[in-house]
Amino acid sequence: MMNHEELLRRKFSTTVDGLAMLTDRSNTVMDGTTQYIYLGFAYPGSAESDPVWMIKRIAIFADGTTATLFVGGLATFDQVWADHATLAYA
Repeated sequence: MMNHEELLRRKFSTTVDGLAMLTDRSNTVMDGTTQYIYLGFAYPGSAESDPVWMIKRIAIFADGTTATLFVGGLATFDQVWADHATLAYA
């Protein structure tokens, strides 16, 4: 059985609108009482350093509320997954 870290490192294929197969990445970070979940999507074979990723960040606050934001406020495939933790989300 895989542990949590091994599971997060695996590359999974995902469908969007039932058509396109995508590779995804995820990372979870705690900052004080807020948990951040980063999700990135790109076409299979994309390097984490290529600017071809759509990245979103889900914040889970101490009171249980959530906020889902995208890099620069746009859900576009033009980001670098390797930079996901330092990008600006809106």
